[in-house]
Amino acid sequence: MAEKGAELTPIEVAVYRRLIDPPGLGVESLVREVGLPHPEVAAALANLVELRLLRHEDNRRYVAVSPDLAEAEALGSEELELSARRAEIERLRTRIRRVLPQWTDAARARVDVGATELVTEAEAITNVLMHFAESCEREVLSVSPERVPERLDGRTRRANLYSLGRGVQIRALYTHSALRDRATRTYLSDLAENGAQIRAAATLPGRSLVIDREVALLPVPFEDGSRPGLAVVREPHLVAWVVDMIERLWADATTLKDLLEGGPLTGELDQTRAAILRMLAEGEKDEAISRRLAISVRTCRRYIADYMAQVGATSRFQAGVIAAHEGHLGSTIETTIG
Repeated sequence: MAEKGAELTPIEVAVYRRLIDPPGLGVESLVREVGLPHPEVAAALANLVELRLLRHEDNRRYVAVSPDLAEAEALGSEELELSARRAEIERLRTRIRRVLPQWTDAARARVDVGATELVTEAEAITNVLMHFAESCEREVLSVSPERVPERLDGRTRRANLYSLGRGVQIRALYTHSALRDRATRTYLSDLAENGAQIRAAATLPGRSLVIDREVALLPVPFEDGSRPGLAVVREPHLVAWVVDMIERLWADATTLKDLLEGGPLTGELDQTRAAILRMLAEGEKDEAISRRLAISVRTCRRYIADYMAQVGATSRFQAGVIAAHEGHLGSTIETTIG
C-alpha cells in the first residue's frame, strides 16, 4: 500500500509512463517490457491503482488515468468532508462570538470582571494553549523552567513552526539544567533553525506564556495536586508586569548558540551549584530548589551533600552560612561535582 504523503517511486513512474501509450497491458507484459521483477511491478501497480492513477479492466489489463481525474476521484470526497468541517467550525465560531460585544462591554465597565479566567480541565487547557499559539499575530514570549516532555505533543511543535512560518516572533527561555536533556536541545535547535530565539538562564520562575503582549497564560498550582489550572490574564497592567519580568530575565540569559558552541554547556554545573547555594543560604527547602531549577530532588541533595563535605559543614544551615561568607553564591570554587 502506498505510504500517504510519499512521492511516487521510480518504478511506479516507469510503470505509469509505459501504460500511457499504448494502454491495456497486463502484469506479465509489463514485467517483460519494463525489465523488473514481477513482485516489484505488481506492488507498483497496486499502489497506482490505489492512487486512482490506473484502472484495472477485466481483472487483467491496466489503463492509465489522467492525474487530474485521479486527483478528483481520490480527493473529491475528502475535500468535500474538509469543506463541510471548516464550514461547521466557522458556524460554531460565529455563534460563540455573538456574545463577544456583551462580554467586552461588561469587562470594560468593571476591570475585575473578565480580566482573568481560570481553566481547570486538562483537555480544555491543551485546547486553550493551542488556540492562542495558532491565533497569535506578532509575538510569543515563553518561560519554561522544565525540559520538554520525552513525547512532545506533535500539535505543540506544529503550532510553533506554523507561527514561525507566519512571521510570528518566538522568544523562549529555558534553564541550563533543562538543556542537559538531549531531546530538549534537539527540539530547541529545530525551533532556532526556523527562526525562534532561544536563551537559557541558571534559574527561572514558574512557566509563563505571553501572546502578542495582550494575554498572559500562567499555570495555577493547586496544593492538593488534584487538578491542573491555567489562568488566562488579560488585565493590561498584569500582562505588562509579566512582560517586564520576562524581558529582565531575557537580558541576563545566554543564547542557545553560545551555549552549544561553548561545548557541552560550559560552566553549567558551576552555575547550577551557585544557584543552589544561593537558595540554600536563603533557607529554601530541597523541593523548592529542585522545582525552580528543574532538577530532581535527588540531584539537588547530592549537590548540597557534596558541598557540605567539601567545606566541612555539619548542617544545611552551616553550609548556607559558609557559602555566603566565602563568596560562593555568585561564583564557584575549584572543584567538580560529578
